[in-house]
Amino acid sequence: MYYELQPLRIQAGWKIQYNNFTEYDINIHNKQDSFELHEDLLQLHNEKANLIIDLGWYPSYDINGNYILQLVKNFDWNCPLEQISSTSKNEIIAYIEKWVCYHFFSKYCST
Repeated sequence: MYYELQPLRIQAGWKIQYNNFTEYDINIHNKQDSFELHEDLLQLHNEKANLIIDLGWYPSYDINGNYILQLVKNFDWNCPLEQISSTSKNEIIAYIEKWVCYHFFSKYCST
């Protein structure tokens, strides 16, 4: 089965590094399509703020895994500013759309 890319509301200033985040939802769709779930789903970069939003499914292709969403500054992957782990696609979408909002991420612009 073919899944379209997941629609997201992304505010200006964010560059899509890669986007493999599809409309596939493990809680709704066929578990045999779990090939849609892997470590490199979505990465957004805000160059001005030097922030990265990174989304992956861990472990890849494992129906018992979960999404991990991170907000990272200055490429410091060992110390994310924010991190969410969830199996809820709707929750992950809500966090992505919140984190790309200037009113949220501006608190990290001065550090």
